Amino acid sequence: MTKLANAAAALFALCAALLAPPGHAQTACTPSPAWAGPPMRTAPEAVWQKDFKRSIDGELPVALQKALGDALDRMLQHVPAASVAVAIPGEGTWSDTRGLARKEPPRSVVPDQPFQVASTVKTLTAAVVLQLVEEGRLRLDDTIDRWFPDAPNAKLTTIEQLLRHTSGLVSFNALPSLGTAYRTPAEIIALGTSRKPQFCPGANWSYTNTGYAMLGVIVEKVEGAPFAEVLSKRLIKPLALSHTVMRMPGVELPVATGHAAGRPVEPPDQYATPFAAGALASTAGDLAVFWHALLAGKVLPGQSVHRMFTGMPAMTGPYAGSNSFYGMGVQLYDVPDGPGLMLGHSGGIEGFTSIVAYVPADDVYIAVAFNEQKVPAEAGLWALLRAVRTYRALR
Repeated sequence: MTKLANAAAALFALCAALLAPPGHAQTACTPSPAWAGPPMRTAPEAVWQKDFKRSIDGELPVALQKALGDALDRMLQHVPAASVAVAIPGEGTWSDTRGLARKEPPRSVVPDQPFQVASTVKTLTAAVVLQLVEEGRLRLDDTIDRWFPDAPNAKLTTIEQLLRHTSGLVSFNALPSLGTAYRTPAEIIALGTSRKPQFCPGANWSYTNTGYAMLGVIVEKVEGAPFAEVLSKRLIKPLALSHTVMRMPGVELPVATGHAAGRPVEPPDQYATPFAAGALASTAGDLAVFWHALLAGKVLPGQSVHRMFTGMPAMTGPYAGSNSFYGMGVQLYDVPDGPGLMLGHSGGIEGFTSIVAYVPADDVYIAVAFNEQKVPAEAGLWALLRAVRTYRALR
């Protein structure tokens, strides 16, 4: 295992495209069951004492840019290409994309080339849902039978439980029947809801992309427009995320090619299948801008943002031991021997890994996307954060 991969393993073992296998169904469910899931955390109150409204416009000092660029070059010894960004409130932002968009035949990346950033879109999906809640067009305690009357436990499962992965619904991409061809939102939801739930709604936690696909359909029904258009209208255009787009079947995009163990993978239409759960193409720079806007209250009122980070169960299954907790479309990481406490979201899909996070102790936003699924983007985040810390220590 490479040093970079070792660092990632010590940091945390997350990949948001993975999920727990289906468990055992409970035959009799009731509203508000006793919680039988993992311990919960809430983001410390001290986090919200930060002045999130400070701008990240401008450029970071040249010496720091050099240190970050050197860290990026070391990453490229282990991945074909990387899109990275570091934003420090009150100081500025540095972002860069380097390496090979494709190794065979070799093709270099171009500036601001998008990468598949997978489940990092869940935060954007959650933000749109919570905007609709703020507008009174949805309620967190709305049950999903209004949109999915045939889903298991539809009259008990709430929108908030979909957001928090506490619905018990089986994730469609845990099922071999998913296949590799593009599947529509209706098809992937049908796959996930055709299986018996793993537990009663609200009783436990298990990562499920089915729930986020449902949230995308709910948004479409409420807004009367395709999810991609709603996302563009509400978030992408207002925040000038000019390199961010939802992947659509049959639509060519200038996205870097994904790799597995250094070999290119070719599932372009499959990247559209996860829909609101993971079909986003973007850059690290755009992800950092979005997260700064979210915490700064430009997307949702502060109280709503704070609630996203409350009552967060520990992430279990393949995430066990990762020191990560899940809220409403967001993750809380706590890695004492590494970055420490972080607020963000990670992602993984065939050929790619990604992460975006705010590190309160260092007051810095970091985003990383790799076009190599065997190397966790968390390793790149840790490398960039170490560069920031070393630079500050030497000043």
